[in-house]
Amino acid sequence: ITWVRRRDRQLLTVGTSTHSIDKRFMVRHSSTDWQLIIRAVTVDDAGIYECQVTSHPVQRNFARLKITEAYSIIPGAPDLHVKQGSSLRLECQLMAATERPLYVFWYRQGRMINYDEEPGVDVKLTTNGSILTVNKTKLTHNGNYTCAPSNAKAASVTVHVIEEEEKPAAMHGGDRRNLSPAILASNFLVSLLAAVSWRIPSFTNLYPT
Repeated sequence: ITWVRRRDRQLLTVGTSTHSIDKRFMVRHSSTDWQLIIRAVTVDDAGIYECQVTSHPVQRNFARLKITEAYSIIPGAPDLHVKQGSSLRLECQLMAATERPLYVFWYRQGRMINYDEEPGVDVKLTTNGSILTVNKTKLTHNGNYTCAPSNAKAASVTVHVIEEEEKPAAMHGGDRRNLSPAILASNFLVSLLAAVSWRIPSFTNLYPT
């Protein structure tokens, strides 16, 4: 049994031995099956492969290999907005992948953060990618995040941490004793005018026609 790549007529295997200088090709034999194995498949491996059986006449079987390039996505991309102090969860999901990734590296502003010992930041590998969590976001967590799986195209997202502005005491119903005398006098005058205008009868009632 021999395997041949039709594109360039390259002899890949003979029996259970690899004939090609490309050691990614090998044969797995069991009973009557002769499977051609290609490790670390690339887009260039797509095409027609021929299995030849040394009989009389020679038997030929053909197989067309189509390559689907795996890629990754981060839900919520390209931009995510979170409030300062809230939690952040980024999930790197693999699409069209045929196997679990060996690793998924996370980068923030181009710097890998998988092995940082930053409190509250955790990275874990899943069956379909990886999850990055930040328990309590800070302004320093702003920036571009990229996940790069071992077997798929990378994906990126830009995280915007929104700084929550502190509201004035008056908007929070704060202590009126903190207000200045000028503000208190102004509020009293407005209340007095409103009360006086409410009590003055109309001229129509005073002088009926």
